[in-house]
Amino acid sequence: MLPLIVFISSVLVLLYIFSNRLIKTRRDIEFQKSLAEQEAIEAREIAEEEEPMEQEEPSEEVSGGALRRLLTKGEMHMSRREFEEAANCFLAVIDSDESHLDALNHMGLLSLKIEDFPSAELYFSKLVNLKKDPVYFSNLGAALYSQSRLLEAAEAYENAIALDDRRANRLQSLAQVYHELGDGEKALKYFEAAAARKSKDNDLKIILAEYYRQMGRAEEALAALEKVLESDPYNDVVKKMVKEVKGGM
Repeated sequence: MLPLIVFISSVLVLLYIFSNRLIKTRRDIEFQKSLAEQEAIEAREIAEEEEPMEQEEPSEEVSGGALRRLLTKGEMHMSRREFEEAANCFLAVIDSDESHLDALNHMGLLSLKIEDFPSAELYFSKLVNLKKDPVYFSNLGAALYSQSRLLEAAEAYENAIALDDRRANRLQSLAQVYHELGDGEKALKYFEAAAARKSKDNDLKIILAEYYRQMGRAEEALAALEKVLESDPYNDVVKKMVKEVKGGM
């Protein structure tokens, strides 16, 4: 009877932990979106600072200025959730310059927002071929994950992390992919790395505790759960897990 109770409890805990998976995925997408947009703004500001105030023969520079204005107009529509109008602006830029990083990136982000994941994959695939940037690889991973193409998503997130392993959300996204692939060791590795960078994230600590418990690492499971109770002492789910871990030690 006791093993059955423990099994049911574990299932309930996992359901509690992973019920917010889609929300966390969207949070990761939004985080990557804001990061990419900030980089785009900074890149445009640098370009504008370098552009001369007056030019006697401005033909190509005017074209570049027109593209920047069109991109800015698209961003304005994007901020207002006027996605069709925004897409028209970004696509016009791409028609003039098919390797325009900002326009391709905005179209990828727009496609993620409207849940057109194959199109998002297309734009971010073009971007990673043009520039090995962790943001582009991470967003490609999000597009592939949303299509349930887990092995390809894992590869994209691995590429992002190889370039920049400081972003906890990327680490957590990759951990989630490996969890769904059934690779517990890799999932634990990246959940641990994410938790090290998000010390106040109790959900991550609970996930770690459950992994530790399943692997027979009771002391580590108990330590993770006790850290949760330090900031959330009335969490009944965690209290129950603590009792079960102690009972199995």
